Amino acid sequence: MEAFTTEGIVLKQFDLGEADKIITFFTRDQGKLRAVARGVRKCKSPISGLVLPFSYNHLTIYRGRSLDRINQIKNIYPFSPLREDLLKMAYASFMAELVERVGMENDPNQPLFSLLLSSFHQLLKLEQGIKFIDLIFKIKVLNIIGFKPQLAQCVLCAEPVTTNYQNYFNIKQGGILCANCLSSKSDCMQITGEATQILKRLFNSGLDSFKNLRISAAGENQLNHLIDNFILYHLDLKLKSLEFLNMIKKMG
Repeated sequence: MEAFTTEGIVLKQFDLGEADKIITFFTRDQGKLRAVARGVRKCKSPISGLVLPFSYNHLTIYRGRSLDRINQIKNIYPFSPLREDLLKMAYASFMAELVERVGMENDPNQPLFSLLLSSFHQLLKLEQGIKFIDLIFKIKVLNIIGFKPQLAQCVLCAEPVTTNYQNYFNIKQGGILCANCLSSKSDCMQITGEATQILKRLFNSGLDSFKNLRISAAGENQLNHLIDNFILYHLDLKLKSLEFLNMIKKMG
């Protein structure tokens, strides 16, 4: 039976039989990976605390015919505060679900792995003012997987578009429309000049950090609505964890 070692972050888990669990990891050099944790649901299991959501571990995996199996596991960083704080848990759950949905099995994606790991560390440090981190995370994920909207030129005629007080974004076409191509506003989403400029900055800055990002509440709402609809249309993803996160944010 072939074995290999890697590092992986726990994205989710579910029960298998009476004592086992299937753990979904996102790994540094194997991409998304599912492996069985034998006997982990037994009360004396030594690894039950190591396969909790968000845990970052060093793994030895045995390749199986149908399912891989965890042979050895050692914790690198538990990220336990992300499971103990409701708001941080909501953010981390959203990040984990998005990576689980866009990540591919046996397809390494180092930038996506690094983004998830660094974002979890950012969540640990942020006692207040976590806002914007979910918006930035969504945009960085889209950049990494190659789904970048067209923002500098009209998505239909490719003419340069000047940012105005009000601009129009076509979700289906995947970009900004110029005034000449704006024949119908029914298929478009209106966004302010502020939101347009910030959107360009976020997409054009790659994986840079945005510690000093400032957005009005209206601009943030517009951008989140736009990006969520863009993800829904182009990736066909509707995330349950995002609905939960938005509910928790409204409560706070």
